[in-house]
Amino acid sequence: MDSENDIFPIQKLRDLLATGESNESLVQQITDLFPVIIYVYDAEKKKMRFINRRVSELLGYAWEDLGDMHNDFSSLILEEDRELVRSELEKYLSLGDDNTHTYNCRYANKAGDCRYFKTVGTILSRNKSGGASSLLFIAQDITNNVQSELDKVAARKIIDNTESMLKIGLWNWDPVSERTEWSEGMYVLLGYTREELPEISPDLFYRHVNEGDRNKLHLKVKEALSTGNEYRMDFSIQTRDGRKLYINAMGRPVRDASGNIVKLTGIDMDISENYYQVLEYKANKELQKQTERMLNYGIFVWDVKDRSANLSDGLYEIFEVERDADKPGVNYDWYLQHVVEEDREKLESAVASAITNNGEFEVEYDIITERGNHKTVNSKGNVLVDDNNTPIRVVGNIRDVTRVKQVENELKRHVRELNRSNKELEEFAYAASHDLQEPLRKITTFGSRLMNKYGDKLGDEGRMYIERMETASESMRNLIENLLELSRVTRTAQQFESTNLNEVVDEAMSDLELPIDESGATISVDQLPQIEGIPSQLRQMFNNLLGNALKFRKPQVRPLIQVKATKLNRKEKEKHLLSTDRNYYQVDIADNGIGFDQEYDQRIFQIFQRLHGKSEYPGSGIGLAICKRIAERHSGQIFARGIDGDGAVFSVILPDKQ
Repeated sequence: MDSENDIFPIQKLRDLLATGESNESLVQQITDLFPVIIYVYDAEKKKMRFINRRVSELLGYAWEDLGDMHNDFSSLILEEDRELVRSELEKYLSLGDDNTHTYNCRYANKAGDCRYFKTVGTILSRNKSGGASSLLFIAQDITNNVQSELDKVAARKIIDNTESMLKIGLWNWDPVSERTEWSEGMYVLLGYTREELPEISPDLFYRHVNEGDRNKLHLKVKEALSTGNEYRMDFSIQTRDGRKLYINAMGRPVRDASGNIVKLTGIDMDISENYYQVLEYKANKELQKQTERMLNYGIFVWDVKDRSANLSDGLYEIFEVERDADKPGVNYDWYLQHVVEEDREKLESAVASAITNNGEFEVEYDIITERGNHKTVNSKGNVLVDDNNTPIRVVGNIRDVTRVKQVENELKRHVRELNRSNKELEEFAYAASHDLQEPLRKITTFGSRLMNKYGDKLGDEGRMYIERMETASESMRNLIENLLELSRVTRTAQQFESTNLNEVVDEAMSDLELPIDESGATISVDQLPQIEGIPSQLRQMFNNLLGNALKFRKPQVRPLIQVKATKLNRKEKEKHLLSTDRNYYQVDIADNGIGFDQEYDQRIFQIFQRLHGKSEYPGSGIGLAICKRIAERHSGQIFARGIDGDGAVFSVILPDKQ
């Protein structure tokens, strides 16, 4: 049922029409006075019996057009709403005499558009059985009101979408009544819905503010109410579901006509994404600064057109300049002034060539810092072009290599001195060894002649002295030959060539055929790699290593010797301080001989170093030193592992390419 406001006009009209219903002309005159559509519907014949002329004005139909519509009332109704109207008509049939019913629907106008109408109806007359005979309706055009509401809904939707997109919320707060109003965005920010919180308590928002920021926000609001000035503040909140958000808040006092502050209105924006981006930027900036400082480099951007320059903190430190945002003149020309005069043309030429060819450059030159210190730097840069392939910027880095150059030059000097010393030593050893050969041959020759010519006259003691002299001469000769061999390892001009290590080991075993047979040794050789090497030196190295394995065997035990090779992985190469970009093989020669104490693993590779007496194990003490020289000559290494009384393993590491 409807309110009294709906009932009174139509009841008055019903009574008025009832008095003159038989006079259609009078009814027409009366109903045309109302700015609404008034019509009478015959409930029994289900057609319109009367309609006032306002329908022409409100729906655009000519009065002549309405003749057919009396028989088909539904033609006035928009097609989509006709079923609704039929359903609503059924409700009127059961109304009491003083009751009305209201519904909204859309009417179709002459132009084909629709208008919104609010229709109020009641029973105008009844038949003899008491049923509704005719119904009276008043239809009021409410299109403007409906459109206004639709516009408000659309505007609210736009605001809600804008708030959602910008992650903001709007609010109003009355400091007197402490009434708080939130926009939809505020509910979303904190994780609530409007249905859950139809009323907002004054302290609700503060409860979500981080405890460390809560008091500061209170003070900001208090100050704004006191001074009338707006406030801005960044703080963090915890949402209903426990998420932490960073908020940028702005509040502004609103005054009435008397100048009194009547409310505080504001906006809260979720700046979490930007906050974390700023944190990451600051962290990256600090990391870059520390990296530049640690590696002594800086980054530059030069504008090709105006020659302006943007330098990172690292470059300011290299040039020993205090960074000052207001410092004028830091450009490409300023930079060139710090380059020493003899290197300036070299730098300009490299940069100009890169710009001309849209390429890159790298150049090393000297600079003079703001404090007058001399430094060497290395510059690398790339040219950036626009869509027309025109150079617009040069970007790159500049590294302070002063210390590197000093160390490099010092190292070169040490290497030069070492090479000179080694060369002199090798030349001395070669010359000394060669010169010693002649007197040694004379001692041997005259000793032999003395024995042959006067041996029977010297007696046993004399012959013993001569024999000992000849034995010492032979040892001296072997020692000199070994020294010459050691010298030849580094003095040789032989070229590296592809070498099959299995063939090299077979040749070494052939050289050692006699001691192998005498000792009854078993030597097993796995598949060995093909590398670049000097075959004669590699043969000598394996000859010495296999010879030692045969020599230093246990008494009454047949030697068992195994030769195998493995390719080093990255970790193994790093362990031995080798280049990880090259392939290396480790060849192991393992035996079951007398072994050695591991504390002597370095000493055994030194020249003339022996762990056993000559009478026990003959030799010159140079063999392993020669092996070490050969391994190093091949950009490799040699080392040994042993257990005293339980065998040894000698390992040689060699690259596949030189």
